Amino acid sequence: MNKLSAAAILAAVGCAAVFAQAPAPPTMPTTPAGCLKSLREYRQVLMKDVQARLKESGKQVTQEDVNAVGAKAAEYASGCAAQFAKGDVPAADVPALAELQVEAQQLDAAKQTITRALAASDADAAAKAATLAAGVRILSRQIRQPGVLEQAEAWVDELEKLPSAFVRERIEAHGVLNGYYRADDIDAGIIKHSTRLIELNAALPAEQRTPQLANTIVAAYSNLAEAWAGQEQTARALDLLRRAAAELKGVEGVAERLAPTIERYELVGRPAAAIEAPVWLNAPEGTTKMEMAGGVTWLQFTAHWCGPCREAYPAAVRLQKQFGARGFRVVMATQLYGYFENRRNLAPADELAAIRGYFPKHGIVWPVAVSDNLPPVTESGRMVRAQNVNDANYKVAGIPQIHIIDRKGVVRLIMIGFDEANEPRLSAMIARLLGE
Repeated sequence: MNKLSAAAILAAVGCAAVFAQAPAPPTMPTTPAGCLKSLREYRQVLMKDVQARLKESGKQVTQEDVNAVGAKAAEYASGCAAQFAKGDVPAADVPALAELQVEAQQLDAAKQTITRALAASDADAAAKAATLAAGVRILSRQIRQPGVLEQAEAWVDELEKLPSAFVRERIEAHGVLNGYYRADDIDAGIIKHSTRLIELNAALPAEQRTPQLANTIVAAYSNLAEAWAGQEQTARALDLLRRAAAELKGVEGVAERLAPTIERYELVGRPAAAIEAPVWLNAPEGTTKMEMAGGVTWLQFTAHWCGPCREAYPAAVRLQKQFGARGFRVVMATQLYGYFENRRNLAPADELAAIRGYFPKHGIVWPVAVSDNLPPVTESGRMVRAQNVNDANYKVAGIPQIHIIDRKGVVRLIMIGFDEANEPRLSAMIARLLGE
């Protein structure tokens, strides 16, 4: 028998204390959709109750508290789902039942519910469309497990075979996969699903254009532009972004949302700003500024906490080895954040010492500009992270953000994220620029 650690016992006691006076769970409705609605309301009630009681004691909500609320909600969802254990629910209730099983942390049961419903011979096209869309959402919870992505793609293909009227369901399903591919920086998937989402937008009835669907479509424009721009198709990306507002009539805030992305790609073809920082690693003592002209440069905005940034490091190392003797260089730009891994509230000197050891472990032995951790600023009534001069000059939003700069110091390419499939393209581009 495994023994509980002291920390685990204290956590359990704390969780019990938090919920000792928790609101009683509501009566369980008799339909999956009713259960889902009741569950979401119950979760909100629990969270508000925890917040109120912790505030009274002068404490803040921790991740453990959030997890405890989730566990309590999952317990309620499990009880609700048990009413439908036989699976004999009307076809129209299948998506809600599968979602309920997900909330109950019963992913395998949810997948079985979807699979069983799709195999039923009496399901009409509308029920099948809703079931397929729900199935893709459910699979997204386990998308990195073997075979799951392929199954999700197959269900999207099945959706495309249904009558053309089911636009909303198609957008939902393509949007889920587009989000996965964007998060993993897989350009082929981004281009495939973003393109289809933009096509579907033209067929979406106005009365079905919910804020969530509108956000999915706007993201498709941004994602597709980023993928194209990373493949040296900046003009095409900018054309797409500039016409988005006209193609998304009735959707508020499109121009404002895409304006920063347009500004970023308008840097291509312009002189690259010098990189400035009070501290530099792997650079001559006293360096505070580095001009980008002089060699072909891979300039990457990065951070020690950024997993996708690390995925680009091996390619940078290989390309430096391949082209370094011919005038190619790698420069990194980062900043202090006040923490490193699980060490919080670090003094600048301590975090700097940590990253001095971090970058060499990943083969980064070239100049790294380290900006200060600036205090947050207020924008539109909320506190946001202040941008350092480098982030502002290069319109940095998501990282890694990679710039390829030619010998004259002109930005030639901007890549958001890193898809290893693009390394051969980058290699060919660098070779070409070195020959100019």
